[in-house]
Amino acid sequence: MENVTWLLFALGLSLILAKIGDSIIERYELPGVLGELLMGMILGNLVYFGIVAPQYLPIVSGEAFTTDMTVVANFLAKLGIIFLLFLGALDADLEQLKKTGLTATVSTVMGVFVPLVVGWFALMEMGYPSREAFAGGVLLTATSIGLTVRVMMDLGVLKSEVGAASLSASVMDDFLGIALVIFAVGSGGLLELSVKIVAFFILTGVIWWFLVDYYIKFAERLHVEKGILGAVLGMMFLFAALAEGWFAAAIEGAFMMGLVLSKLPEGKRLMEDVKAIGYGLLIPFFFVHTGAMLNLTVFENANALILAAVLTAVAVFGKVLGRGFGAWITAWGRGRAFLFTKKNFWMSLQMGIGSVPRTEVALVDLMVAIHGGAISPEHAPEFIAATLIFITVSVLITPPLLKWAFREEIETAKAQKASAKVERIESTKRKIKELKGSG
Repeated sequence: MENVTWLLFALGLSLILAKIGDSIIERYELPGVLGELLMGMILGNLVYFGIVAPQYLPIVSGEAFTTDMTVVANFLAKLGIIFLLFLGALDADLEQLKKTGLTATVSTVMGVFVPLVVGWFALMEMGYPSREAFAGGVLLTATSIGLTVRVMMDLGVLKSEVGAASLSASVMDDFLGIALVIFAVGSGGLLELSVKIVAFFILTGVIWWFLVDYYIKFAERLHVEKGILGAVLGMMFLFAALAEGWFAAAIEGAFMMGLVLSKLPEGKRLMEDVKAIGYGLLIPFFFVHTGAMLNLTVFENANALILAAVLTAVAVFGKVLGRGFGAWITAWGRGRAFLFTKKNFWMSLQMGIGSVPRTEVALVDLMVAIHGGAISPEHAPEFIAATLIFITVSVLITPPLLKWAFREEIETAKAQKASAKVERIESTKRKIKELKGSG
């Protein structure tokens, strides 16, 4: 019972501090998610530096801290990113996703290829064996889709061309990252994985596309409180279970459920209910939990700092250049005349910056590589420390970078809101004047 008490304490403290962090950071006109991450980092490092005993804050990561309560906390955090991806897909513009499909695909491939190859050769130059260097390159390939989606939603640019393409590209990133780490450790068959991915998209994308209308009508006929919401969330979890069971990527199942549901008016009407659950509880806890994963004691390891400097440089610039160049060469489907324009360059830069953050997928790939023997026990500690360092850097720099990259769109949106507010005020004044005149 005492363990449950401290988990509840940690959950309550995390949520309160998350909202305080949001408020503080937003006063400086930065995305509030950065405040949640920083609050999580403070809580986590109270444990890592030995100030607070781990049983009192069971939200930290690492084998030394694993208990039944940290497993529960991990699960709650995973629910947070499941809800975030579901919301992101539910709020997506299907026309924009179709329009940017080629750009998303090409930029995904380039965004994986460039950091993988550059990281591979850089680590071999540092003296690491080829297989180990390749595994290190794989760590740099997959974007943290949760952070990018959250920041873009907060900035109001997720429905833009760049936002839609980034969403699609980050989902594809995950699948490529899974395939690459399987190849790196030589465990499992790529053919089997490919068949599962195709089957997953047929079941959740193609077949469900035609069945979702009937499912919603069935939920309506139940005539119970929040019946549609419950039925939709139930199916979302089933899709997440399928994706988790087949390729350890539950968020892809939630994404597909949200994407298919977004074509229906019922899907848009559910947004507020889902946001209440997500933003009121699970999503802020996910980002506090992510922040608590960033262990600052790793900066004490000299060898890890050198490796981290290389991995961080490749992780950031490799992704920006790779995904950005992939988007640039497609000219966003506008033809050759658009290729050398300033707008193409800027949109492609936004696309690249959106791919910078790495969190849970990089850690999963790292653990698979270590346990699969691709990274030797001798080098495992420095790889763990270096990975935590480049994750920390990538997570903290992304929100301000995205805000800088989308500054024109943000200013335009602010001006439109201000203009609409003035128009509403003037309209109200005219109506009052008309009423007084008729009276």
